[in-house]
This record gives sequence, structure tokens and C-alpha cells, in this order.
Amino acid sequence: MKKIKDMSCAELCVLLQRLVSESILASRERLLVLLSEHSSPKNRERLETEFREFFCGYESLALWLEEYEEDPLDGLDMHTSVAKKLKRHREYILTNRKTTLEERMVRRMGGYLKSDPMPEKKIAELPEAEYRKLLHALVNQELFIVHAKVTLLLKENLPYQKLSEAFREFFVAYELLELALEDYHYDPDEGLELRPEVAERLEQSVAEIEAGTAEVIPLEEVARV
Repeated sequence: MKKIKDMSCAELCVLLQRLVSESILASRERLLVLLSEHSSPKNRERLETEFREFFCGYESLALWLEEYEEDPLDGLDMHTSVAKKLKRHREYILTNRKTTLEERMVRRMGGYLKSDPMPEKKIAELPEAEYRKLLHALVNQELFIVHAKVTLLLKENLPYQKLSEAFREFFVAYELLELALEDYHYDPDEGLELRPEVAERLEQSVAEIEAGTAEVIPLEEVARV
């Protein structure tokens, strides 16, 4: 990903529009509806199906954001209320985060590096009350508050500074969601048949990341897909 300071106003606007259009946001709305219903085996089944979509949406969002390596606070006026809030959030994230970027990338491919043991808590095996509590926490993450704010901002003709601030706020909110999932194991493909060649490629990708030889696809190329 280009550094934010090197992006034009138009490029930053396109990136933000892409982020707020991700499928996780629509999936979150459907989860809210399901969580408002009474608990039942049928409801649990529907929640699990929709949560798979939610998690895949999170993985898709990560593809856009995991290359962002700048300090999201860099360049902000730290006297503003937004900057102060982001500073608190970042301190919380950095204090509580247990994984590296490489470890999180491998997790999103369904694997774990040797340095990152699989969490004991498996989302698919959580008791009903704990499962619903986790989902409630996830759908009420800061990301969705920021999403609504950024969506409204994009309807205005904003200067670069405001767009830059909006991206940083969105990114930090994404990190909070990522952190909320860190203590849990979840494989959206669990129970689904994986073709042998796909499984082999995933194993190879994990090995390449561990060896430091993985090829990173630039964000600009991903955007063309």
C-alpha cells in the first residue's frame, strides 16, 4: 500500500469507498437481526452460517489493510479529540496484542506459525450464551461506528486532511476488531471439503511465510482483480 501521505485526494477517496463497501458491513446487519431473535437450534445454525460470512468479510478487509505499515497517529494534530481517541485505542491495541502481522496473516489462511499456538477457545464450540455474547461484542465494535461516519463523510467534498483522518480512524477500528478475535480459533472452511491442490498451496504459503520468502502482492494489483 502506498503511504497515505503519498496518495492523492482522489486515490484516498477511492480506497475509503472500497473499504466501506466491504461485505462484512452487510453481514453485520444480518447478524444483528439474528441476535435479536430467541435462542434456538435453528437460530444457532443461522448465526453460524452468517458468522462465516462475517469472518470472510473480515478477511477480505484485512487484504486491503494488512500492508499498511505507517503509524496511524503520525501526522495527526494530537490536540484534536479524534487523535486523542486514536492514541488511547492504539495504546490499548499495542499493550494487548499477542501476535505479529505474519502470524495474523497465516491465521487468516487457516494455519498457525510455530511461534503462534492455536488458541484454546474455538468459536464453533462455544456454549450458546458465550457464543452469542461474543457475536454481540463483535457486531458492536468501533469499526461499525466509524463505518457509518466515514460513509457520511464520503458524500461531502472533503479536503485531503479530513480523508486522511477518516482512513486512520477506520484502520485503528479495524485493528480493534482484529484484537477482539485474537484469542479465538475460527476456520470458516472447517467442515467444508478442501481440494488437495488448494490444501497443498496453503501449506506451501505458510512455509514461505515462515522462511521469509513469501511474495507480497501490492495493494494496487489486488485492486485490479
